[in-house]
Amino acid sequence: MDMGDRAGQPAAEQVGEHLRARVLAGELVPGTALGEVEIAAEYEVSRATAKSAIESLVASRLLSRRVHRSARVTRLSPTDVEDIYRTRELIESEAVRRLAQLRLAPADARGANAEIAAMGEASPLELVEPDVRFHSALVDALASERTSVIYRGLSDEIRLCMVQVQGAALLAEGTIVREHELLLDYIETGDEPAAVALLQEHISRSRRRLATRLRGG
Repeated sequence: MDMGDRAGQPAAEQVGEHLRARVLAGELVPGTALGEVEIAAEYEVSRATAKSAIESLVASRLLSRRVHRSARVTRLSPTDVEDIYRTRELIESEAVRRLAQLRLAPADARGANAEIAAMGEASPLELVEPDVRFHSALVDALASERTSVIYRGLSDEIRLCMVQVQGAALLAEGTIVREHELLLDYIETGDEPAAVALLQEHISRSRRRLATRLRGG
């Protein structure tokens, strides 16, 4: 696969984006080794380019690397899942609280939820991207650059969790759409306690189910 410079985009970024898409599509499963030599050969790039691409995914925690070992697709532990979801809950709960005070239901969140509702018989994995966009829209609606940057730093790990939730069909599409819609209604009517409680239960349910699955339950 030739990854020559395309539209001015460095080859390392192209390779990194392609690997990221494969991880988040579930094509590269947790524990899969990604060696620099093999990636360089597969994408027809230099080993230095392959290394740079791999390191970008290590930085976003989609890959994990031990000293003198090949990088591997991150295998989330129940503890990882608990920490990721609790961090999400802290950020998103405050976002929802403030949005309800302002009665501001983001149009981008409604659009993302409508996209999920329109998917019908789509693969559960296809729900991940609009689901992430729904939750990101809540945070971005605060218009706080720093808060959005912090949340984006967590976004690939959130996606990795969602891939595993949807890949195992742990949360139905209909439930996601209904709860998203109700959450936006609570925000729009200024019902802050109900909005925060629903958001926390929505996130906690996925956390509990995924953590239990990873424990073998």
